[in-house]
Amino acid sequence: MARRSPEAAQYRALYADPRWCGPHGIRKQAFLRDLYTCKRCDCIVIEGNRHHPQAAVAHHKVKHRGDPKLFFDLENVETVCKRDHDTLIQREEARGYVIGSDINGRPLDPQHPWNR
Repeated sequence: MARRSPEAAQYRALYADPRWCGPHGIRKQAFLRDLYTCKRCDCIVIEGNRHHPQAAVAHHKVKHRGDPKLFFDLENVETVCKRDHDTLIQREEARGYVIGSDINGRPLDPQHPWNR
């Protein structure tokens, strides 16, 4: 298991806050709004087994870094499956741009090195 930075350890408590994980919390609101569908691959996500490849993950589109305003902003949360969260999204965050191209093979993200 990867070690978290001291900063990340400080804001881990936000994930236990009822405003996030409660029955009417932001996490659940995002799943309902997105109809339990992954915003990346359109698969149906499931709750209950967090290790399943199609497990529902509430992903913060903009890293919150402990900022409660960003953390509890429903518009900053999207439903994704565990498989996409643990592979595609992690690669995008490490690279600094969204992975994907148009029909001609040109990168979609303006931050991609080919578009700079």
